[in-house]
Amino acid sequence: MKCAWLLAGMLALATSCIAPSVVAHEDRALPLEGEDVVWLPATSADVPGTYVSTEITGPLAASLRKVVYLFESEGTYTGAGLIDDDPPHFEVIGGSWQMDADGLHLDGSTAATVEVTEDGSLRLSGEEGRVILRRERAL
Repeated sequence: MKCAWLLAGMLALATSCIAPSVVAHEDRALPLEGEDVVWLPATSADVPGTYVSTEITGPLAASLRKVVYLFESEGTYTGAGLIDDDPPHFEVIGGSWQMDADGLHLDGSTAATVEVTEDGSLRLSGEEGRVILRRERAL
């Protein structure tokens, strides 16, 4: 019986220490894909920066959990991908990038379509899927 009173007292104390608060919807909600997000064709000036993936879809998503990229303005890049394997592990890549009328090429590969938002986020789309990259820092 003493234990039950002790637990009830601790619960009452814990709940009395938490101040109630209400956070406005606009201060807690993240924009959803397609909700107030305008994607425009990107130019080579939009690419330089540091990015972290927020969404990976398509066949890529079956083996890739997260990516981080650093695109330098002089046309080099480095990146790391968290590979969903047994055990999960990071793979690091690096090389050169360029933009042309077809899109973004990494090391001369097939072009990915690149779109940009007002805040600098990038959406890369290709045959293997789509990656949305949130800009962490512009260069």
